[in-house]
Amino acid sequence: MDRSAFFGKTIFAVGMFAMLPLALRAQEPAIGEAGLARPAANVSALRVDSESLLRVEFPGRKTWGRVEKGAVLEGRLSLPLYAGEHVVAPEGSTIRVTVESTEKIRESLGFWRKTGHALVRAFNPLETSRPAEHRVELSAADLLLSTGEMVALDARVLRATSTVIVQPKAKSSQETGAALKKSAPRGTLLLALQQQAVPPVRTDEYAAPVIAAEEQRMARAYLLTAMRASLNHKGDTFRAQLAEPARVAGRMFTPGSVVEGTVVRSVAPRMLSRAGRLYLRVDRIVPVEGESLGVSGSLSAAEADAQAKFALDEEGTLHGRKPGIKNGLVDLGYSYFLGKISDDISETPIRALGASMSDAAVANAARYVGLGTSLAFLVTRHGRDVYLPKYALIEIELGRVSETASKEKHD
Repeated sequence: MDRSAFFGKTIFAVGMFAMLPLALRAQEPAIGEAGLARPAANVSALRVDSESLLRVEFPGRKTWGRVEKGAVLEGRLSLPLYAGEHVVAPEGSTIRVTVESTEKIRESLGFWRKTGHALVRAFNPLETSRPAEHRVELSAADLLLSTGEMVALDARVLRATSTVIVQPKAKSSQETGAALKKSAPRGTLLLALQQQAVPPVRTDEYAAPVIAAEEQRMARAYLLTAMRASLNHKGDTFRAQLAEPARVAGRMFTPGSVVEGTVVRSVAPRMLSRAGRLYLRVDRIVPVEGESLGVSGSLSAAEADAQAKFALDEEGTLHGRKPGIKNGLVDLGYSYFLGKISDDISETPIRALGASMSDAAVANAARYVGLGTSLAFLVTRHGRDVYLPKYALIEIELGRVSETASKEKHD
């Protein structure tokens, strides 16, 4: 073989071996990109619609009034996050929020209405104003998925308060032995997604349909209409939004379906410390698409402010609780104070009107005035009101299906 040809082939082979690592290194980004494009085993993507609601509980927090800007809080989902009838994030999933600002929501009242409310509360210890709620702005919200990934959410806060769940007495006596089923107060945030989210989820664990073929007796929903016994009347309507999928009469209703109902009974707080009452009846479920279904249902649980003073009986009627010994003693103290003041003030005009009356007669007349004032105060005391705020979580016990209403179509 020619020596020059041998040296040429040798140089070519050495050059090829030298360029091989560079070629392999150039192919690594392409392989990496192809790997990112391929979904992992048992992982899929479900689309969570905008305006989907997430209820987050913060067990250690009782108020939102003292949260510093930039504070990072960690809570748990009290209800799963759904994409249709599929679970994207199960109940108990961790969600981390960064607070931008907090502000107490104040009632927009004029001077005279504020003054009137202050006087009413001053002379009526049972009178309560609207439960304290705060306007919370978030700069970030992240959800930890079952895959171990932290997904950033574009969400806004609809409601921030400290709440309890009220259930009928019978259930509480069986489960906890307490006189009234009332959960411990917990700070809650109700978030609404502002944009669609497509988080990756494990299809083998959580992405399967969560509703069995059998009928459901219970459904949970978010109240879209604030209800109050002192303001609402018989025949008023209310609306709610399903918080989880429900199968009724063989049909599947996904979260976001509207629940419509009517006020059957409403009794405003009355004199002699008689509390208000409110009974709500569910009439139909309106899906996002398709015909509405007429149902008959009542409340089996309701979310209330942590300081709410009402109960729920087995029939689904909300009623204000009795004043109790403490408030009774306060009322007696107020009545004695007002009677004493009226007694002292009335002596002078009585003496002027009855110039011929003796001191004993004037004192007796003034004493009767004071006694009448005390009795009038006690008689005119109103009982407690019943108040369900907007976006409160309610549990509905579903009854029979109404065939007539089922034929109505969703407009």
